[in-house]
Amino acid sequence: MKLTLMAGAGNSFALWDVRALGEPRDAAEVARELCERTWPGPSATLDGLLVVSPGTDGAACRMTIFNADGSRPEACGNGLRCVARFAREQGFSASDAFSVQADAGVRSVEIVRERGAIVGVRASMGPPREIEVGVTLASSKGGQRATLVDMGNPHAVLFVADERMAPVAELGRELERHPRFPNRTNVEFAALRDGRVHLRVWERGVGETAACGTGACATAVAALREGKLTLPVDIELPGGTLRVDWDGAGEVFLTGPSEVLWAGEVKLERGNALGQTKKGAQA
Repeated sequence: MKLTLMAGAGNSFALWDVRALGEPRDAAEVARELCERTWPGPSATLDGLLVVSPGTDGAACRMTIFNADGSRPEACGNGLRCVARFAREQGFSASDAFSVQADAGVRSVEIVRERGAIVGVRASMGPPREIEVGVTLASSKGGQRATLVDMGNPHAVLFVADERMAPVAELGRELERHPRFPNRTNVEFAALRDGRVHLRVWERGVGETAACGTGACATAVAALREGKLTLPVDIELPGGTLRVDWDGAGEVFLTGPSEVLWAGEVKLERGNALGQTKKGAQA
C-alpha cells in the first residue's frame, strides 16, 4: 500500500488516504507499528498516523489522528497543516482555502505559497475552550505553577527560566498522568528570550517531539493571558518556527511549514488483521 510521510516543523506523520486504501480496520495498531519503525531521512521516527477521508457538510476532507501509542487526540496543529497540504495536492480541494473536519471541530486552512510553490499553511485552531491561570500541580520536584489551556486538547504550560535545562522527559511524563487530568495532558516548557518564545513539548501519548502546533498555540495564549508578551509571536521549537496570532477572544491562528518527506509502498508486518475495509482488500 502507498503511504506519504510528511512533517510540520519536524513533527512527522504517515498519511493514509481512505479513497485509495479504505478505512484501516485497526488504525491504532497501524499507528503503533509505523511509529515503531525507523525511516530514512531526517525524521527517523514518526509521531503519529493521519487518516484522511472525504469531508462532509462542505469540508474538503476529514482528519483523524492517532498518536504513536495508538491513542486518539482531539487536535493536532502540525498534523492539520500536513493534511491541508496533502488534501490540496491530492485533489481533495481545488482551492487553496478550504476547511478540514477533525475531532475537535471544523478548522479553516489556507495554503501559503511563494512563487507558486507551497511553503506552509495558515490554520485556524479555533478559540481556546478553557484557560486557567496559576494552577499548582504537585510533582516529585515540588509544586509546578502552570496555566491550563484547552485547545480542543489539554495543555499544561509551564514558564521556565531556560527550556534547554528543563527536565522535560522526567517531569513531562509525570505531569502527563497527573490526577488533575483524567485523559492525560500535553506539557509545555516555555522560556521567553529575545522577544520570542522558546518551547519544548512533552506530547501526550508520544513523548517529547520536535514540535507541537496546539502546544505552540496554548503557550501563546497562556503568555498573553499572563501579560508576558503581545501577539503575534514566533514560537521556536527544536523542529522549527511556528507563528501564532490571537486577538484575546476569538480563534487562534497557527502558521508554519508543511513538507513532504517521502511517498512509496509500505508493507505492514503484523498480518491481515490490519487489512483495509475497502472492497475486502488486505494491506
